[in-house]
Amino acid sequence: MSQITFTEDEKATLVTKIKTYFENELSQDIGQFDAEFLLEFFSKEIGVYHYNK
Repeated sequence: MSQITFTEDEKATLVTKIKTYFENELSQDIGQFDAEFLLEFFSKEIGVYHYNK
């Protein structure tokens, strides 16, 4: 399966959304690196399954 890739603008937007979600829903403050790591994980491991639906 090929990995989903994002433009720099898309990546910045998604990282911000991840950080906001963690703050608002989980009361957790995660940093930029952690949010980027999660985005990479989800796009690599889960994104292709979602994309194929």
